[in-house]
Amino acid sequence: MAFSGGGSGNDFGEINITPLTDVFLILFLIMVVIAPMINETSLPVTPPQAENGVTTDNQGKTINLEISAEGLIAINNKKLSPDPIAPEDVNDMVTAELSLLREDPAYAEAPLNLIADAETKQKFVVGALDAASGLGIKKLNIVTVSQN
Repeated sequence: MAFSGGGSGNDFGEINITPLTDVFLILFLIMVVIAPMINETSLPVTPPQAENGVTTDNQGKTINLEISAEGLIAINNKKLSPDPIAPEDVNDMVTAELSLLREDPAYAEAPLNLIADAETKQKFVVGALDAASGLGIKKLNIVTVSQN
């Protein structure tokens, strides 16, 4: 019995790399599609512009709550603090001042005019709206002041 070694020892002479190339191309395409979405950290929000607003004539008094871009808050031209207020303290300070003001019968059913600068942070406005909601204020006007 004779065994012949009919080969030259090159059993692994050619390796098929086509499946490996396919995998790399698919991974590359996934990265190309997903990479631009990773850099998107926030969605740009543009507030609507009022073009045909209707003003109402209020016979009683109104409460004007003004919020500046720096975080200064005033109610009927009375500043709540000489320094900017921290966003987490807005709700408590506005609630305290509005509850004192609404004890006056002239302001019991008065509408609230929330006047905010166009650059005011959303945290301040949400804190003020939360305070108004907690006090049961049902009439609310939101005014955005732009710096032209």
